[in-house]
Amino acid sequence: MQIGSTAPIQGMQRATEKLDRAAATIASPVSETARGSDPSPAPPSGNQGLTAAQASGDVESAMADAAQARRAYEANAKAMERHDAIERRAISLGA
Repeated sequence: MQIGSTAPIQGMQRATEKLDRAAATIASPVSETARGSDPSPAPPSGNQGLTAAQASGDVESAMADAAQARRAYEANAKAMERHDAIERRAISLGA
């Protein structure tokens, strides 16, 4: 691989790492509820029925991070494909 094609690979690696972190947050949010240890029989209201991760917005943030990571990965993969096509064209022209 040439030096010019390392940037997309590094970008794909960073996107994969970001996706892994987001997936971990989405898959196992903190199990403690935002309601705490309130034993009242009243139905939850507001953020009371949510996990702490859901109430704080961590899950939503992780979902957005996952979407961004996917797009970044796809963009870097496309850049690598373009780089390879340019190299093949240069070789076919005898450069």
